[in-house]
Amino acid sequence: MANTISQQEHERHKRRRTRQWLGLGICVLVLIGAFTVIASAVNGVAVLFDDTEEKLEYEQRLQALVMLDPLPFESLDQADPALFKEASVWAAVSAAQNSATGLDAYERDPNTDSLLLPAVEVDAAAAALFGPDYKLTHETFNNVGGDMTFEYDEEKQCYLIPVTGQVGMYTPQVEKLDKKSGKMYVTVGYVPAPGLNGDFSLSAPTEPTKYMDYVFQKVDGVYYLCALEVSEMKPSSSAAASAPETDMDYEDYFDPTSVIAEGAGSLPTDSEPASDSAAAEGETTSEPASDSAAE
Repeated sequence: MANTISQQEHERHKRRRTRQWLGLGICVLVLIGAFTVIASAVNGVAVLFDDTEEKLEYEQRLQALVMLDPLPFESLDQADPALFKEASVWAAVSAAQNSATGLDAYERDPNTDSLLLPAVEVDAAAAALFGPDYKLTHETFNNVGGDMTFEYDEEKQCYLIPVTGQVGMYTPQVEKLDKKSGKMYVTVGYVPAPGLNGDFSLSAPTEPTKYMDYVFQKVDGVYYLCALEVSEMKPSSSAAASAPETDMDYEDYFDPTSVIAEGAGSLPTDSEPASDSAAAEGETTSEPASDSAAE
């Protein structure tokens, strides 16, 4: 009788232990599930508020304009139309460069090897940033620095993009996006272009030296640039100290059209003037020697 009771107790104890282990396993699974749900929720919230891709999109849209360092304006009609046109030209060149065929598909001027950029592509670049209602007047004009001319071919309706370089003072770094009063305020940090002060070392500034707020207005579901303001965000003291001089010669700045020159290949050079010059220098230097010998 005692053995029977003992065996029954042993079976009950065994079943109790099995239930305990099963309960523990279920608790572990519940905890794992809870942590998974929490982690997914946190990641979902992070993705919801992550505007990294949107910032990169605005950096790409503003790159050609920021590199020309425009002055603030309250509306598009108060800005320099030539600067907007030049920014649209460089934006169109950038879009062409990043296309499947690149710049190789574009015709070049046989005399200067300049890239022939269709005006319709410049119009498209302007519309993408300033809106479909913004219209460019196509004609020959000078760049911001005044040291280069964009010649317009009326017959071909193309701009001749020179092989020689145009300048870019800054590259954009979008710091924040702020929607208020129906507008998008894009705070852009201006990072000096490499070699802007003749400094290609590791100590060259890599953080913004100033900030501007680009104001976008939504039209038909798309934000377009409508104003430019000085930002309340200020650079660090070290960055401000390394800010480039804005009155420097534009030829000192980097060349965003180097790809045009590379695609064009080496330009023909006239070797005869160099030879004549060298010969003339030789004659000039030899005459005093002859006179000295005669003395």
